[in-house]
Amino acid sequence: MSIVHPDGYIVDIIGPFEGTLNDANMTKEILETNNCLTTWLNGTGQMILDRAFRDITEVLQQLGYEIHMPAFLKKGEKQHSTADINLSRLCTKTRWAVEAFHGRLKKWRMLGDTIHNSMIPKLKVCSL
Repeated sequence: MSIVHPDGYIVDIIGPFEGTLNDANMTKEILETNNCLTTWLNGTGQMILDRAFRDITEVLQQLGYEIHMPAFLKKGEKQHSTADINLSRLCTKTRWAVEAFHGRLKKWRMLGDTIHNSMIPKLKVCSL
């Protein structure tokens, strides 16, 4: 899991996590075990997330963060409104910085491939 500013500045890389966890579960584990995220943002700020984080949005909003993510089509709708489309484009454009960082990170052979389970305890560093 990585925390990246919209301008491409890398704040932190947290992990690795087991392959059975989705993005929402990883975020929940980070919030429970490491409060650096809340310290950095002082309980305020905006988070631009992709759809994989939809299960944790309520928790993040209760912590005081403003959440932005691409819009979902509601039942019976065939297309998004103009405001929803523009918000989705803004999220996609901003998330490009994160995806570009992940692309650079995966050029390292160790991080671009599957990590064997026996290596995870040796790689997992917790800074509480």
